[in-house]
Amino acid sequence: MKIRFSTMAVLACLAPALPAMAQDMRPGLWELTNNVGSSNAQTQAAIGAARQQLANMSPEQRQAVQQLLEKNGVQLDVGAGGALRSKMCVTREMIARKEMPMQQGDCSYKMTPLGANRLQVNFSCTRPHASGEGEMTVDSPTRYHARMTVRNQDQPEQTVDMDVKGRWLGASCGDVRPVQVPGTK
Repeated sequence: MKIRFSTMAVLACLAPALPAMAQDMRPGLWELTNNVGSSNAQTQAAIGAARQQLANMSPEQRQAVQQLLEKNGVQLDVGAGGALRSKMCVTREMIARKEMPMQQGDCSYKMTPLGANRLQVNFSCTRPHASGEGEMTVDSPTRYHARMTVRNQDQPEQTVDMDVKGRWLGASCGDVRPVQVPGTK
């Protein structure tokens, strides 16, 4: 079983994008840690192989992948235990407009408040063909956590569970460009 890197990149970047939906989240640079797993043995093996492939990339390959992601406002790296770490720049305007930045694809989403600091998230994408749901909890203006379940609609056995933790690093995004939201420039 093969999980395409582009699908994994979207999955890795979708859940981290959630803080832009909460009005009290701080704009600026966010670090996001995604732990991805699956109860399906084949999918879990494919996730492990994708992590290993990322870890074994030559410096040139890693740079090419990083440049592609940076064009879309994301820095991504494989951290301890295979967790995907990314940095994203979220602007004050994105927060004010309650925009959900997504890295690629044609996606729709629905956010349902579950309380003062919790949101139910449902999404569906046509490119890549994926859907999912989850819950996000805003712990403070500088921290949040989320749990998402994502399904590859082309291969339903590829269900991925994601635990996401976000923390605000500071008001300045440095050299990380703001995430591009579909339909905006």
